[in-house]
Order: sequence, then C-alpha cells, then structure tokens
Amino acid sequence: MTIRFSNQIVAELIQPFWAAWQAGEFMTDASAVAGTYRQLGLAWVRQAGGVRPRRNGLAPALEAAALLVAFQFAATWIGMYLGLIVGNEQTAAQLSILVFPFTMISNVFVPTAGMPTWLHVLANWNPLSALSSAARTLFGNPTVPTNGAWPLEHPVIATLAWTAILLAVFVPLCSTRYARRRT
Repeated sequence: MTIRFSNQIVAELIQPFWAAWQAGEFMTDASAVAGTYRQLGLAWVRQAGGVRPRRNGLAPALEAAALLVAFQFAATWIGMYLGLIVGNEQTAAQLSILVFPFTMISNVFVPTAGMPTWLHVLANWNPLSALSSAARTLFGNPTVPTNGAWPLEHPVIATLAWTAILLAVFVPLCSTRYARRRT
C-alpha cells in the first residue's frame, strides 16, 4: 500500500489551525483544533514568517522587550564584576557557566509546583522566574501558576525591583573595583 502526500489533506489541517489561531487560541489549542500536534503548528507559523503580538497589542510587547533589555543590562554588571575579580579574560569567559544553574532553578523551563519545597521556594524567588513571568504576561502568553509567591503574582514589579537591586549592588562594586585596579 502506498500513501501519497496530498495538498488537500494539508489544507484540511491548516485551515482549522489558522482559524483557531486568528480567533485568539494559543499554539497548543489551535493545534488540537486542527487535530495535529504543537510542533507541526509551530512549523506552520515559522513558514508563515512568525507571529505578531496579538493578545495585548504592540505596547505591552515593547514593554516586555524593554524589560528584557533592562534586566540584561543589570545582569551584565554581574559579569563585569566577576571579570574584574578574576582579572583574566579566559577565566572570566568560563565563569559564564555559573548562570546555567539560575536558569534551571526557575520557571523558565518547567512549572515550579512540581519541585521539592525548598527548591520551589528558591525558584519562585529567582529573578529569572519573575523575568520570564513578566515577559509571558506582557507578550500575552499564559502565565505559570503563581503558587502564592509575590514575585510571580506581580512579575513586572518584581523584575523592575530585581533590576534595580542588581544595579544598586553591582554598579558601585564594579566602580570601586575598577578604580582600585587602576591605582
């Protein structure tokens, strides 16, 4: 028995997917309406040239991008401080691996509800958890369960607070360390 690919079958799948997508469904839901899986829906979106922010509009999407840039700016000061402490470019470059555990102990990849209690608390108060929740909220994507943690209930405010704290701590530390090295 030979199975041949038919454009008619694909159109029967794609049209319900796009109709659900335009109605405001999320990727997984639109894929389920089409009777297919999420990865195929994602491939169709990629082939179409990506997506536009549609749930909240352009202004919150720009706010999310600005929030990501601001947090990255603050996190850069941590890297500069570590570089000033070690003093060697190769060693400083290898210290970037220290960021990896902070990413894994957050809600970036998995919900924190399934974590052990002690790890759950750390993940809920991780600055990256607040940042990812803020970006999800502003981009109009479903947010992860807050589990009663303040940073996840108010992710934008928490991310701005973490950004201010990181800048307040590491800008003076970098300035002092740099001034000490020059004299």
